[in-house]
Amino acid sequence: MFELIHDPQQQPERLTLVGSLTIYEVRQAHEALLAALNGSVAGGHWQLDLAQLEELDSAGAQLLLALQRQLGQQQASLEVISTADGPRELLEVLHLQSLLPITPTAQA
Repeated sequence: MFELIHDPQQQPERLTLVGSLTIYEVRQAHEALLAALNGSVAGGHWQLDLAQLEELDSAGAQLLLALQRQLGQQQASLEVISTADGPRELLEVLHLQSLLPITPTAQA
């Protein structure tokens, strides 16, 4: 099961992914992420919190890269602020840590 938590009043805007982001949830997650980005201001800064994401597969990783690309086209930036162990390990195995670097925070 996938859940997206988004508070547009928070600055920078934070997207918190909860549950699983696998091939089975990618469509739902894609729709939720598009809805969150709808109406966003160009040039903004977004934070992606994966600390509550229990499961991630290559389809989910592709969606995260697509999110990053979409924000880049809007002259916005995306910062991954924390990850659970499983998603972090997958990003490392797929050698994606340079494309989706994780910035440690005091809250992470």
